[in-house]
Amino acid sequence: MAKPNPRISKDPQLRPVARAARGTMRDVLRRKVIDLRLLRTLLRATGPLDERAEPRPPTSPFPLPADDVPLSVDEVEAAFRDQAVTRLPWIQQAAAVLDARQAPMNAEEIEAFLAGLTRYREKLGPRNGPAKSALFLPGEGGRLTLNPTAPGLAAMRRAIRELSQPVLVQRAQRAAREARRTDAQRTAPEAQRTPPEPRTVVRRAKLDAEAQRDAEIARTSRRAVLRAVPSAAHPRAAALLDVGQRSIQTFIGRDVAELGGLLARFDVIAGLDIGDTLRAMGFDADRRRVVDLGPPQTSRRLSRTGRTLQITPELLIAGTTRISRPLGEPERLARYLSGGDHQRLARRIESDVKALHAFYQYGVLHGSVRLRLGSIDEAFAIDWALPGDVSLHQQLKSAREKCAAVDLVIGAAPGWADPWSRARRVRVVDLSLPEVVLTRDEEGDVLPIGRDEIQAIRLAPDDAAQWAWNELRIWDEQP
Repeated sequence: MAKPNPRISKDPQLRPVARAARGTMRDVLRRKVIDLRLLRTLLRATGPLDERAEPRPPTSPFPLPADDVPLSVDEVEAAFRDQAVTRLPWIQQAAAVLDARQAPMNAEEIEAFLAGLTRYREKLGPRNGPAKSALFLPGEGGRLTLNPTAPGLAAMRRAIRELSQPVLVQRAQRAAREARRTDAQRTAPEAQRTPPEPRTVVRRAKLDAEAQRDAEIARTSRRAVLRAVPSAAHPRAAALLDVGQRSIQTFIGRDVAELGGLLARFDVIAGLDIGDTLRAMGFDADRRRVVDLGPPQTSRRLSRTGRTLQITPELLIAGTTRISRPLGEPERLARYLSGGDHQRLARRIESDVKALHAFYQYGVLHGSVRLRLGSIDEAFAIDWALPGDVSLHQQLKSAREKCAAVDLVIGAAPGWADPWSRARRVRVVDLSLPEVVLTRDEEGDVLPIGRDEIQAIRLAPDDAAQWAWNELRIWDEQP
């Protein structure tokens, strides 16, 4: 252990400077470690396209056919299917198709056939047509046949087989493993792995049944978000948001008395100081889940001198949802009420309840809310979710395992009229980093997305366009 600096230890004025320097160095080292982990992951993901293919066996256990043997349809399909063959001229691509199909085709038919196999290749154009090579013999109607005496025929077959053989070997090895696994499943029961004890089986079945029941309860529970003004204990106006129906109702003056009957339809009621509001209305919420959206922590210490930050609902909602003015000013709301300006009052409290809804949805999804102010960026754990609600990590993990496309709303909270208008459709490819989700978009570009920036997530609709995602195999489990 290094000896302390005698000058610092003797001079009291230098001790705080030394402590601050050590703290800064620790933060720098911690960030560098995280940055290096992210950099390594990005370098693996954003390498050249040819290097992003699935790892292939270095040697082939099957002998290659002779150069005078025509290519098979399987060889051509394995060489081109979802592969990057940009270094292979179109002339050789077309010759391989004719060699395998053994039937005359025109250049447009060959191009259409190749387009169905891969998009990462040289395409047919005015500079690389069949007239540029002696590999083809023209026929009636512009249809082409392969010239069996062409000098480049053997070289073409060798080039295609170099591409197809590793893929065919890998398929054969996978089929052999599946056959061995099937044979192992057919062996005698006494040769199988010892089954778990009956008590363990019963316990697992009980847990599965409880999880399914919780998920069904969470799915069918009716939820509401309530905003009451000018205060929770003395509501003179309120906005009620039905989460499932995505509808908002406003109540001003005497109409607030109608809220009690409407709230009876909901299983979960969320709002700021919601307990005070429900008591003021005389509503009995014993059989319902009441979620207080108030800050879980009311202050934060900023320095050792005692400076503190008061954490208000507005500060926490703005930091979580990125909404600049989430709640209306109390003075302005009071003026609207006293002046009878019900139209402006209704618009303001409807805007407030939308912000509270986005805040509630984020907390259910993440299990936390965020305080962002200047250099401060901290998460506060909350327990607003029902036992059967699916968390963000669970949805990302499921999408990763199924290689399913998802829509993500990133940054600010989703809009109310069209929540998915700003969504980005991606596939999750890596979840190993604690703060970042590595994704890939439709164009094949790698997108590192901060977990705390994800405001909403959903599986892509079934009628979404099909994409070519051959690059994603690098993250699949190796056979």
